[in-house]
Amino acid sequence: MTSTTITPPARSVLDEAPDNLKAFVGSLADKVAQGANWMVRKKTLCDYMLSLGAYLTLSPAERLELAGTSGVELPPEDGNGGELPAKFGEVLPFYVGAILERLGEERIAGAEQAAVYVLSIHPEHQAAAEAWMTADPRNAKAVRKVVRGDKRFATLLKTARLTGARAGALTEEGARS
Repeated sequence: MTSTTITPPARSVLDEAPDNLKAFVGSLADKVAQGANWMVRKKTLCDYMLSLGAYLTLSPAERLELAGTSGVELPPEDGNGGELPAKFGEVLPFYVGAILERLGEERIAGAEQAAVYVLSIHPEHQAAAEAWMTADPRNAKAVRKVVRGDKRFATLLKTARLTGARAGALTEEGARS
């Protein structure tokens, strides 16, 4: 399989973020980076993003209770009076993009990696993933196989509500059109 260059994002999604959000994203990126390969990294990222999604469904009281009993690092509040976005699909690309930004990778070389990069808020990440998938028909097929074979990733993909070419490249329907 081929590899494709990843153009660094023109602007960091964390440029104007509060320090506690930068630290939270940094800790997630560090944990993802510990994976020996993109199969492990994708699993780690999916697990953390699904946990974050579950956290966002909790009421403020439930979040406080969880924070007091779990010992796990919780995402910081967003500065909107303690209210976090109700729709996880709206913030998922931000978190994925911020984590990938922190990883600072230069190339996409595999299906798991390309699938994750499609979820990023950064157009540069999306373009690199799409370029990798279109460089060889086997690449796109491999990414679709990842989506079919990983329920966690498929859940994130559905949550992110991708549209257009990004969604089509990851589905069987897109492969036929």
